[in-house]
Amino acid sequence: MADTIDLPILLADVVSRGGSDLHLIHGIPPIARIAGEIGALPYPAMTSESILKILDPYLQDFHRDTFKKEMRVNFSYTIADVGRFRFNLYMATGTAGATIRVIPVKTYPLSSLGLPPIVGNLAHKKAGIIFVTGSTGSGKSTTMAAMLEWVNQTGKPGKVITIEDPIESLFKPCRSIFVQREVGVDTPTFDIGILDSLRQDPDIICVGEMRDSESIRAALLAAETGHLVVTTLHTRDASKTAQRIVSAVPNADQDSLREQLAMTLEAVISQELLPRADGKGLVLACEILIATSAVRQLIRENKLEAINDAIQAGAQVGMVSKDSFIKNLYSKKMITKEVALEHMRNPDLLNR
Repeated sequence: MADTIDLPILLADVVSRGGSDLHLIHGIPPIARIAGEIGALPYPAMTSESILKILDPYLQDFHRDTFKKEMRVNFSYTIADVGRFRFNLYMATGTAGATIRVIPVKTYPLSSLGLPPIVGNLAHKKAGIIFVTGSTGSGKSTTMAAMLEWVNQTGKPGKVITIEDPIESLFKPCRSIFVQREVGVDTPTFDIGILDSLRQDPDIICVGEMRDSESIRAALLAAETGHLVVTTLHTRDASKTAQRIVSAVPNADQDSLREQLAMTLEAVISQELLPRADGKGLVLACEILIATSAVRQLIRENKLEAINDAIQAGAQVGMVSKDSFIKNLYSKKMITKEVALEHMRNPDLLNR
């Protein structure tokens, strides 16, 4: 019966298969995403009641209160001998459902993720804002955690404050000390958490996600006042990142926000995960925009569509275009030609 499903065993099964997500949905068996593909696991169909029953031991009272009031709640939890997981419990068509994301127990070295070496240099910037962008499941949190750990292992002694919903990777102090705050638990909102952090003597402020104009304004203010801010956005490339930020505020405020973004932007790291040619998982493809004086001027003049051209011309200063990165993956036979053509902005480059 569904009620007999043991969540630690179920999650251990997902982890052993290399899965990234577990989906619990009323009326069907547990579903896992493995190497980017969705598939059912060999367990009985679950009910709304059984989903709530197996998750209840991992909920604290304030989680239950939040779920009762808002019909959704996010939290993270470490299950001994299994791993750390991010939970999203929600209601759909009157029934309970859950999506559980596998969080890497360790932070991976930047080099092991397939990121260009310049990402490590960016992580040592003293001030400004760095965006790590991509669609859901593209590895943004993993990249951001790797950048913080790189600073922790190789940077000058400093203080890192993270503001997350929920807290994902847990850091052990080495050369940096960490203060990790969870939205809804330690601070009411992202923007209040960011503004509070300005009074807490940080060197780096890591914002799990910028969701609204208030958090965007607070993050840019933090960067403007001499801190390094690292954050994520659900955008697919650098030009769309700039467009998303500017469009988050009313038209009357957009000129001033563009100026603020032009002054504080250091880089945009856009990424996606592509299926490997050998069928053994996924490989990272990325694009990197460096905020040169020319890029800053494009932002000021609202010529955001020209940012892609600036990336193509910026290889000498460390910029990486999406097409060149994907073409390199194909030349190394890490992805198929079909995958390369599907994800390149200009597929004709593949034949040159």
